[in-house]
Amino acid sequence: MVNRRGHPLLREEVWTAAVPGGGRVWAVPGPGRRCHAVLLVDFGSIDAGAPGGPALPEGTAHFLEHRLFEKPEGDITDRFTSLGADVDAQTGLTGTSFSFTAGAETFEDCLPLLFELAGRGHFPESGVEREREIIAREIQLFDDSVEWVAFQTSLRALYGEHRIAVDIAGTPESLRRIDAGVLSRCHQQYYHPGALQLIVCGAPEGDAVCRRGVELLEAWPAGSAGGGRGPRIEARPQDMEVRRAVAKARHLLLFPDPVPAEGLELLRRELSLEMALDILFGASSGFFEEAYESGLIDGESFGGEVHLDGLYGFCLLGGDTDHPEALRQAILEELETGARIEEGFEQARRRVFGEMVCRWEDAEECADLVECAVRRGCHPFDLVDLHLGDGALDAPAVAACAAECLTPDGPAAATVLPSG
Repeated sequence: MVNRRGHPLLREEVWTAAVPGGGRVWAVPGPGRRCHAVLLVDFGSIDAGAPGGPALPEGTAHFLEHRLFEKPEGDITDRFTSLGADVDAQTGLTGTSFSFTAGAETFEDCLPLLFELAGRGHFPESGVEREREIIAREIQLFDDSVEWVAFQTSLRALYGEHRIAVDIAGTPESLRRIDAGVLSRCHQQYYHPGALQLIVCGAPEGDAVCRRGVELLEAWPAGSAGGGRGPRIEARPQDMEVRRAVAKARHLLLFPDPVPAEGLELLRRELSLEMALDILFGASSGFFEEAYESGLIDGESFGGEVHLDGLYGFCLLGGDTDHPEALRQAILEELETGARIEEGFEQARRRVFGEMVCRWEDAEECADLVECAVRRGCHPFDLVDLHLGDGALDAPAVAACAAECLTPDGPAAATVLPSG
């Protein structure tokens, strides 16, 4: 059954449909020339395998994502390209996504290709060995990226030796333990219909897209259920330093969120912390202006991020600086002063809301918004309603959330120092 829900303020529609077993389709119609589709799989780098069974090698989810592009007749990318479409895939901590952007005239031909990409496995040993070498080089290349090195160091500083702190692509040692058998079993176990969600933005007919999506989900080969993920990951904050060939240090502080949340409360908390970071340390804040004028921070790299999930949660804040310890002290002192979020709340709320409304007008940006909501078991319009109406966020709620997470007591610290 296809359901339609409209939002009177946005004048947008979201069409939804579900299949037995849990798979869902989400469609946001639009008049644009380009359509964007994303197939979400509930399987990411932290998934370690079924309880009681052998642990999956680190990097398995990413390895599988790479291998699915090769089919017996060649790389499926060429078939998307022949239709004028751009195809991509990405592995994260808790999920994998496959996506394409295409013109409205070829969208219907590209959609079944997306399902073939993710649903049709082909794992010859020769291809697996070739992929192992490619990913090993990819790991080496990312080791030269200060952004990636700083983020991975941050995860180790916050979570120690837990799987979440291992590179999503794995390690040279773990890659050697990934073979065709591992990939085939993993594909059957985790890529089952109940683990899938299709998001389509920009197609002209929401009802037709949902019905076609249901047909493709129902035709998906049945598989076994995933292995579960265990309890919430415990943070163990510490300081960590690494050295790389950089001209200026990259210094990041990580504040673990002590409050577990799910569903709408997780969305609410995520938005609250994003607004708090913007008010306290964003480009229009007093802290940013003073730190930039004094040369303490680099304006291009300094900023904050919020990473929340049912299994983990933290805020990350920092950037490039010649004085890592001074930056750390300045941030902690700003938090100790108890800066009043209420004073900057309304300006931040208007800015965030305006940016969100604009994102509904772009197919890819809209798909990102929908994905943010549905991965947490929410409706996309819940993101809008957190800004409006009876359940909207207010300054006291944002301040309370910040007081729980953004505390000056013992954040983890990660620093990438110049090797010289």
